[in-house]
Amino acid sequence: EYPWFASWDLALQAIVFALFDPDFAKNQLLLLVDEAYAHPNAALPAYEWGFGDANPPIHGLAAWRVFELDRALTGIPDHVFLKRIFNKLTLNFTWWVNRKDSDDRNLFQGGFLGLDNIGIFDRSKPVGDGATLTQS
Repeated sequence: EYPWFASWDLALQAIVFALFDPDFAKNQLLLLVDEAYAHPNAALPAYEWGFGDANPPIHGLAAWRVFELDRALTGIPDHVFLKRIFNKLTLNFTWWVNRKDSDDRNLFQGGFLGLDNIGIFDRSKPVGDGATLTQS
């Protein structure tokens, strides 16, 4: 991804790539969950200036859409891709439930999404001076 890496952006872009190059799209999604990039605890890297942060867990949606678009384009359902990514994303989901749910309500939290849709504050960091930041 140019000009910088962000895993949730890459997942959304893979859906678009699947319209004309489904193999590339599948490889991009599989790259994110590969042992060389995913943390041993199954967390996916967030973005280049904070690999250990969290981005929204949309990779399952992206994988399913890429699978559907590939099947529509080629007429062949790639169950091998679906099984490979499902197994890895199941591990990632377990990480989300066990690591990013500090209130034990099965609500994911944390991460920085960028300046295009939220304020300039990083929700993973304290605001300081006893201030409170509430964003949806």
